[in-house]
Amino acid sequence: WIRAGHSWGAAPSSPPLRTPPPPSSSSPSSSSPCSASRSHHLQHQDHEDQEQEDASSCDLSSPLDCADPRLFHLMMRSAIDAFPAVHFARFGRPVPGDPPSASCDMAWRARTNASASASPTATTKDYRRFAIARDPHTCAYSVTSIGDYHSGPNARKPRPGASNATAAPPPPPLSRSQFAAATYLSYHGGGDRCKLMPHYMRSLLCALAEARYLNRTLVLDLSLCLAASYTAAGMPEEGKRLAFYFDIDHLRSSVVNIIEERQFWEDWDRWGAQGQLGLRLIEDTRVAATKFSKAKDTLIVRKFGDVEPGNYWYHVCEGEAERVLPPPRHAIRLAPSLMSIVDDIILSMQQDFDSVHVGGSVEDLIQRIEDGVDVGRQVYIAGEGINTVSMEVLKAKYNNLRYLDEFQRLWRKDSKWFLEMKRLNGGVPVKFDGYMRELVDREVFLKGKKKVEVLR
Repeated sequence: WIRAGHSWGAAPSSPPLRTPPPPSSSSPSSSSPCSASRSHHLQHQDHEDQEQEDASSCDLSSPLDCADPRLFHLMMRSAIDAFPAVHFARFGRPVPGDPPSASCDMAWRARTNASASASPTATTKDYRRFAIARDPHTCAYSVTSIGDYHSGPNARKPRPGASNATAAPPPPPLSRSQFAAATYLSYHGGGDRCKLMPHYMRSLLCALAEARYLNRTLVLDLSLCLAASYTAAGMPEEGKRLAFYFDIDHLRSSVVNIIEERQFWEDWDRWGAQGQLGLRLIEDTRVAATKFSKAKDTLIVRKFGDVEPGNYWYHVCEGEAERVLPPPRHAIRLAPSLMSIVDDIILSMQQDFDSVHVGGSVEDLIQRIEDGVDVGRQVYIAGEGINTVSMEVLKAKYNNLRYLDEFQRLWRKDSKWFLEMKRLNGGVPVKFDGYMRELVDREVFLKGKKKVEVLR
């Protein structure tokens, strides 16, 4: 159940001089082992099983042998000691991390004390990055830290319909002069992942606003975790790409330059990790951008803690900062692939149509159509709770109604959208998920001539 894969943007686990110090440690939550920190410093030395080797044979720059059984056992013991509230069911084989000379990724299935009492057989999957040190004299392994929840993506087996593949080949590495000529803003950690999309977008808009105000390139993880309410399985789904939903090129051209987080840290390892370039760390969201707007450091990192809700990104744009960090909502456009579906829906209807957004009962909807829509007009019905049964009730009285599920041909497996998304996603099919439905539905609603909201 473990396969080597691509990272979707976890910052490399590295010595303090190479990247900003990680957040402080905390114990796993009651529902899943999600809140352990990268900085939980473990010093389990494998003296008993590991052979003492001569210093001349220990090349610290060479890739770790993550398949070494001694290292595997050390990582398992370290995880068990680090998370006493977690009951581990099984561990997967470690695979090389990033950088491969100092880290391995390992997956496991486990349950917490709380979940064990509710369902003794249910387990959750996690995969984490282990920072590994080697003694320069003996080559003995030690685990120096264990990353956050889902910090070891190389040990993750991709789910069907989702992939961490990028839509286009990564850009070539920058030269030192090119990299050093720019300045960067990076947000590190926080509690925004796997939240509902309005929450995620609020935090993303805040990060974009601050990068624009500081005139810095935004270092951004262009993958996202889709909240459970948008997935068919009812579970959060990692490996989605922001470009599945929104036009990234338009964000870059209209707001601020964006660099993929993984690409940035590779460049930073190459040009900035040895202290050649300046780094400023800001650990308090209450420190407004106005306080460091003239900073000359190449990289500014905002580090967010482990405690929700205080570690949400959007807090950066509140209080004193609110007046200088307006969210660039105008720059948010649907991805071209989704806009193509919107255009096809509109073309299939009358050129001039009205739209109704539903948030109430069918009876409320009928009353609002009668009150707000002229007889004979074509009406597009958007919103939650729209299904074949409710629409048949409506069509018995109004025969010129349309709704999203009537256009499933536009995203089924032989559709132009499906084939194009599969091509852009490295050959891996992409599901038309709940958030895509919501975006397309809302966009068609907004194209209506007369727009009627039906509230509860």
